[in-house]
Amino acid sequence: MSGDGETKVSYTDNKQKRACVLGYPVDLVTKEEALDFAENFMATGKGLHVVTINPEIILAAEKNPELDAIIKKAGLIIPDSTGMELALRRQGFNIKKLAGIEFSETLIDRCAKNNYKVAFLGATQKVIELLQKELKLKYPEINIVYARNGYFSDNDMPEITDKLKELNPHLLLVALGAPRQEYIISKYREELPHTVMIGVGGSFDVWAKKVKRAPVFFRIFGLEWLYRLIKQPSRFSRMFPALPLFIFRAAILGQKSRREY
Repeated sequence: MSGDGETKVSYTDNKQKRACVLGYPVDLVTKEEALDFAENFMATGKGLHVVTINPEIILAAEKNPELDAIIKKAGLIIPDSTGMELALRRQGFNIKKLAGIEFSETLIDRCAKNNYKVAFLGATQKVIELLQKELKLKYPEINIVYARNGYFSDNDMPEITDKLKELNPHLLLVALGAPRQEYIISKYREELPHTVMIGVGGSFDVWAKKVKRAPVFFRIFGLEWLYRLIKQPSRFSRMFPALPLFIFRAAILGQKSRREY
């Protein structure tokens, strides 16, 4: 359940179990259980990679051995979509989806309340500046120790790494889009053995109020993907036929593949 540079965790001891969706592990946890689990790592200074898994990531990982390995050795893997929830329900697991953006922001809130150090990596410089402003307004006690845009090359990595090692944040949120953010986190697993790390995609844009999240109606009925598609038609080629294919495969294989990972 753990990878290089990451503290080993027994999910049996923590009374947490994992399901297997199309060959990929998914933790069977509620929102509070997942949050408490991640916060415990921050409180005790242990490293953890959290993956917010969805159909797009699974289908990409099936074609990418490196991404496949990174996902499978993450310490916490939460179902970040209606597609994942449906796949788990097909196997008989009564688990609700846990949107990564909500999970990550609640962790930010807990960090602010407990003076945990938070770092941000990704998005544009303008978004990074707005992000810090908005979060400080919403969480006055937040301790942001590092914030850098995502426009950097491999040559910049040593400088970024050295700074993060010096600051040793409790939580590092990486908004570079999948799979790049997962590659970056994988590289940091040994360099930052005391940091909880999460790839958060486009969350910085939402928190910075540059992009609006789907209205509550779309979220309640699991149609946030449809709202994003309406707002960004260019996503169509990436989402289709990927999502229908995932649902089809999960539905056909669901009852036959129920097992703990």
